[in-house]
Amino acid sequence: MPVTDRPVLDQRLLDALVHGLAGSSGQAFFEQLVRQLALMLGVKGAWVTEWRPARRRLRALAFWFDDHYIEDYEYDIGGTPCEPVINRCEPTLVAERVIELYPRDPDLPALGAVSYLGQPLQDANGVVLGHLAVLDDKPLAASAALLSVFRLFTARASAELARLWRDQALAERETRLRALAEEARQLREDIARLQGEAEILGESPPMRRMREELRRVAGLDTTVLICGETGTGKELVASALHRQSGRAAMPFVRVNCAAIAPGLQESEFFGHEKGAFTGALQRRDGRFKQADGGTLFLDEVGEMPPDLQAKLLRVLQEGEFERVGGGRTEKVDVRLIAATHRDLAAMVAEGSFREDLWYRLNVFPLRVPPLRQRGDDILLLARALLARFARRHGLPLPTLTEQDERRLRGYPWPGNVRELENVLERALIISPDGRRLALERALPEASPPPLPMEPDEAVILTAAELAALEKANLERALAHCQGRIAGPDGAAALLGLHPNTLSSRLKALGLR
Repeated sequence: MPVTDRPVLDQRLLDALVHGLAGSSGQAFFEQLVRQLALMLGVKGAWVTEWRPARRRLRALAFWFDDHYIEDYEYDIGGTPCEPVINRCEPTLVAERVIELYPRDPDLPALGAVSYLGQPLQDANGVVLGHLAVLDDKPLAASAALLSVFRLFTARASAELARLWRDQALAERETRLRALAEEARQLREDIARLQGEAEILGESPPMRRMREELRRVAGLDTTVLICGETGTGKELVASALHRQSGRAAMPFVRVNCAAIAPGLQESEFFGHEKGAFTGALQRRDGRFKQADGGTLFLDEVGEMPPDLQAKLLRVLQEGEFERVGGGRTEKVDVRLIAATHRDLAAMVAEGSFREDLWYRLNVFPLRVPPLRQRGDDILLLARALLARFARRHGLPLPTLTEQDERRLRGYPWPGNVRELENVLERALIISPDGRRLALERALPEASPPPLPMEPDEAVILTAAELAALEKANLERALAHCQGRIAGPDGAAALLGLHPNTLSSRLKALGLR
């Protein structure tokens, strides 16, 4: 029956109340909404919920009842007047005797309920998100004005709850994406580590000495200069230094100084402000900023132009720089590792590399030995690399024959481990039966033949092959004697030559 003591629904008052909700969101919005709805309709209570379909329960986001908020209100919809609202997804009005109609609802008697009005909250696709409901201790008349107000508040509640669900879904997606990105980053690091295991393998004296020096300096913040020929694995050594340092959880940023366009080198290292030059459409962090707290690896540092060398020196000395086009000084905490295949000392002498920068970089030199000085490490590496290539290409793993081993040990490997990788993969791919390496076709033509195993084996060498064989033999002698030429433990004594004669042969063959 009609109720005459409810407030008059003045449109201006309604507009003011609805406008007041516009300044709030989330929990504060829902608390204001149910309180204002109860006041507007003159009912005992109002509440807004979110639907939990897996448990068939509604959880109140805000519940205003008898001049106060009820906290932590959650209930099963079975046997309640809210059940048809959710199940049939349509408004439900119980004008009176709600307790008699829903005797299984344990909360209605405690609330002194007589009447009930509920309507589902849905998103744009019609998915039920929750519901908005009111109850009173008096009969509730279904007037057009009351239903209009109720629909208005329901629309506002639906929009806000849908927004919260979208934000939550977006946050969950971002969390998953960050987790996936972290997994991908870790996977890339694991791949790099696994790929690097073969290249860093080795039990030769030069490799054992290099690994011991690496272990000693890795945990410090000392600047390291990694020296070695192209293809020896300098970047892998730098990565190992970072992984074994206290900065392992922070970024490891790689820069190939030889691969950056000359006009962009300063921006690449130090970043730039928006509009600093043509094409600078936005502010950008440089490599030093990206590596803040971690490690910056400068590969081929000998290719850095002189003007950039001066700016690098300042960062190393003071730990600060300015972006291109900016005037604000920024500070960074970066451990620097540099690498080069060039003789920086000779470049200093000829004036193409700054002497003060050379001293800054050369705090702890770490030399990666060339493959030709690593003895049987070549075979150890070859077996590990062949296992990797066989897995990658789905081919059977070939066994190295004695002739294969002689060929691998006899070749000087000017391209070092990188060349070894290429030769082995090529030899595996062109193998006639998939089980025997075609090294005779994969090795460069200038490589020396395998050394004879029997004294009377007839092997005729060309002049070029003899020169390559002599060069490889001298390099093995130098490696065995750790670079010493003269003295009882020197290479000259090992080879049965006068030290001056050996020095002349080394010079003629271009060996250091």
